Amino acid sequence: MTVKLVIKWKPETPAPVVAAAKAALPPVQNQRSQPRLPVKYRFSLYGNRPERSMAARGINMSKSGALVEAPQPLAVGSVIYIKAPELGLMGEATVRHCTIKGSKFLIGLHFPNPLTSSVQ
Repeated sequence: MTVKLVIKWKPETPAPVVAAAKAALPPVQNQRSQPRLPVKYRFSLYGNRPERSMAARGINMSKSGALVEAPQPLAVGSVIYIKAPELGLMGEATVRHCTIKGSKFLIGLHFPNPLTSSVQ
């Protein structure tokens, strides 16, 4: 009987080319006009069909945008209607990015106009 042993060795330091490429990148700066504050509110997102909504969990929010976590993706560039019942706010938002995170999606929203008060 012959036994073959395969050992895969992974160096602890990154390859010089990768390290040099990372070092050459400029640091990412926050270009937002408004500071984002962490939130734990629930949002309702409505697409082009108002009868179909999706619940989302707020991650952070400012006067001009929000980051929410949702179970389904939204197309970048699409205009949606957002409602935050706990905050008493509603309005339009544009999807800026949609990134998968585990089984959920992180969706960056921009509010072209300030959200308005909603009547409960």
